Amino acid sequence: MKKTSQLMLASMLAFSTLTMANTNEMLGPMPHERTNTPLKSNAHVGRYLYVGTAPKFEGEELELTTSKMSLTMRATGWMTQAKIDDFAAHLYRRWEQIDSTLGDQKFELHPLIKLESLATRDTSIAWAKIAGQYSSHVLENRGVEVYNNKRNANSLIKNGKVDEYHQAISMAILRYFFNNNSLTPEQVKADNKLRDSLISKGNSQKLFQQHYSSVFTPSSAKSGFVGFLTFVYPIAATTAGPFDQPREQVRTLMPSGSVEARWWSDKWDDEFGGLPFILIEPSGVAFHGPITNFEPLDVWYLRRGYVSHGCQRMDSSDLIELRNILPRRQKDLGKVKLTILNYFDVADINNDGKKEVVDVKYYSIPSAVNIPAGKTMDDVIRPYLVQNQMKSYYQNHPYASKMYDPSTDTIQGTPKYKTNGFSLLTDGSHEALPFMRFNYQPSRILQYKELDVQMVPYDDTDGNFPPTYFLNN
Repeated sequence: MKKTSQLMLASMLAFSTLTMANTNEMLGPMPHERTNTPLKSNAHVGRYLYVGTAPKFEGEELELTTSKMSLTMRATGWMTQAKIDDFAAHLYRRWEQIDSTLGDQKFELHPLIKLESLATRDTSIAWAKIAGQYSSHVLENRGVEVYNNKRNANSLIKNGKVDEYHQAISMAILRYFFNNNSLTPEQVKADNKLRDSLISKGNSQKLFQQHYSSVFTPSSAKSGFVGFLTFVYPIAATTAGPFDQPREQVRTLMPSGSVEARWWSDKWDDEFGGLPFILIEPSGVAFHGPITNFEPLDVWYLRRGYVSHGCQRMDSSDLIELRNILPRRQKDLGKVKLTILNYFDVADINNDGKKEVVDVKYYSIPSAVNIPAGKTMDDVIRPYLVQNQMKSYYQNHPYASKMYDPSTDTIQGTPKYKTNGFSLLTDGSHEALPFMRFNYQPSRILQYKELDVQMVPYDDTDGNFPPTYFLNN
């Protein structure tokens, strides 16, 4: 395809408004199963299957930017026309691999359970309503039941429902990937003509637009690419604030010596929930999963604030997606450019000539909820509603509040950054800048375990991690 027609396609996938929140898209903390359920001595641990649609990128196609002021991590993935044209075929290969694995008797899913179904008292119901703004799953509303009444996989085993549940999940993934709630695995496997139409170039372009038009920016700025995808995730940072570790810099992810760069954890046991520990600096600062737990419901969630010892915590689903879009081999992580900023992440993401401060609609979730006498549950949760926190979050921010103007909803005086290779310099400061607020995404992971599967040895350097179920995702 000639470059002109490539850019015409890219313009068809034009960047849509990111500041309009859809209630059905307000999504986040999902209940997981612990190693020792129902005991609560440690956090959950397991293996996590990515069921999102994000493509994998080579090291030179991916750039990461973290802001310790706005507590965001932005991943920019550059797209070739070939990758867009292969999008549907890529999703089909991913679904085939998952579908095949779900038929393996050694593979056991932990069932999804709705957050609100765990709440039994006023205080836990109030908390569930707050966290529930971010709690949803991409497999919902696919014409098949993906939720169970208990989070323990034993409930499926005791009732003889394992195969039935696995089949339901396979169907939900297929329908989600191809945005078609009439599809069934049996139908697609038996009908070659249907399968060919699903993975055709035309359907690939259509599906890419349906899944990613809101975060795709057409651009010819990088030779050989037609545009880029933007993923924005909330993070947590050190208790010492935005001017502490990891230091402000431009670097790459650790190409060697990473504590873990695989899809799962066997080193940290329950401490990081079986989630990857992706090293940023040799000192041990890393991207890793959330560790805050709302005890009454036994649910892990991300506290977006200054709560860590230096690491940048992420929601479990976001972390697994990050690992999915990163190169498979650890040595290729050294090709991924990472910019760490003390102040705000400012960018012209939609190429309209205007810069904005990057934000994501995931705000404060309390560690506990109290309903004082004379107050209703609605009174208590009102300040935590997303639409109310868009301004109050920065008004209450211990550092950003000095730069935030609530009357105009802008940030004033954040430094201008410029990079020269791996040098990061400041060059003056910005005048008032508006926010570009990305919607928070639904959960894109399923927790599972494998019976009688030895998880070692593994080879991080070459990307060989047992088992081999999902290496090519």
